[in-house]
Amino acid sequence: MRKVGIIGAGQSGLHLAIRLLKSGYDVTIISEHSAEDIFNGPPTGATYLFSDALQLEKELGLDLWHNTACHSTGFNINLGTPDGNYAFSINSSTSKPGVSIDQRMKFYEWIKLFKENSGKFIVSNTVPSDLLEYTKQFDLVVISCGKGPLAKLFTRDKAKSSRETPARKLLQLHINDFKQPDTTKFTSITLDAVMGAGEIITAPFYQKDHIQCAFLLIESVPGGPMDIFDDIKSGTAYLEKVKEMIRELLPWRYEAFENAEIIRDDAFLYGSFVPVVRKPVVQLNSNAAVFGIGDAVILNDPIVGQGGNNATKMADAYAKAIIAHGDKPFNVDWMNKTFDDFWEYSKHVNRFCDIFLSPPAPHMLDILGAASQNAEIAFDFVNGFNHPPSLFPWLDEPKAARQYLASRMKTPEALSQNQ
Repeated sequence: MRKVGIIGAGQSGLHLAIRLLKSGYDVTIISEHSAEDIFNGPPTGATYLFSDALQLEKELGLDLWHNTACHSTGFNINLGTPDGNYAFSINSSTSKPGVSIDQRMKFYEWIKLFKENSGKFIVSNTVPSDLLEYTKQFDLVVISCGKGPLAKLFTRDKAKSSRETPARKLLQLHINDFKQPDTTKFTSITLDAVMGAGEIITAPFYQKDHIQCAFLLIESVPGGPMDIFDDIKSGTAYLEKVKEMIRELLPWRYEAFENAEIIRDDAFLYGSFVPVVRKPVVQLNSNAAVFGIGDAVILNDPIVGQGGNNATKMADAYAKAIIAHGDKPFNVDWMNKTFDDFWEYSKHVNRFCDIFLSPPAPHMLDILGAASQNAEIAFDFVNGFNHPPSLFPWLDEPKAARQYLASRMKTPEALSQNQ
């Protein structure tokens, strides 16, 4: 039985561990925090899983909240101008439901399940000097820590990393208690964008204390009119500042947030980070190496909700590659190929994120405008969040965008191309 050691107990590490455990591998997770520490810890970034990633969880019996959490298909995008005027909206739905579960509860339950199925779970603060010894104990060592000294071991890939500074400052709040909860509760994904200033994203969120609420994510362009939260220390004060900002920059959306209250004063997360792609292998010596997964090697801004989805799909891809490799050694060539194979998918995810973080190109505005008028284009666009490769090349290339729009709008140009 092959032995795999996984450092870190997050979305990618736990998914990979449980998948390999169910496939007959001897799997050990080494985590800085116990399950109880994770459950009782501060909020983590809200992760909304679209249907493809959610299906991978269902296949492993990890979708433990399918009967309790709010699953949604509605998807709305509203665009406004910096002077407070409304521009247009895109209203559609995803073909299958998605869901956002508090990761503190999710990981707590997954760790319990992992241990119940004879997985080994060790609570230890791994430092870089421990890794060489781990490579002697395990056939494969996978690092799934997105932060800290272990993540820093992985070298930034300049060719794949498009940014050197944070593209957004991020504020996340957990909100609820609306004046009319039956009619004003957030039951769909909504992205409100103010061109040049930032975005507000809301979606249903199942909080760890079994509260069905919503997460509110503010993506502020540094130095812009939404970048106003640096000196605030409490969730209540953050929400009041958010309401002031919405009243000024998005007055046409203020009614939706007017009666919002934070579920508890510490239900917030604030900060920023630099999106990065790192090289997937750390060579410890001529014979030993460790392999990166998830945020350790691909760290994206949450603007298009790809973090947890990409981590889940990456874990699934790695698991399939590990199983297919049989008894052969997990050498550096295999590690690099396994990552490169997944990058063929993830390069579209990363570009999707970068497009949303950048000022919109003319063809992008054409697509958004057309989506506000054409149900087929709107459907294609919002379902691309589930599978970003479906958005390319037309989301990225002006000529492809024109051809796509012509085909969907059944213009003479499209008819001539089909003859």
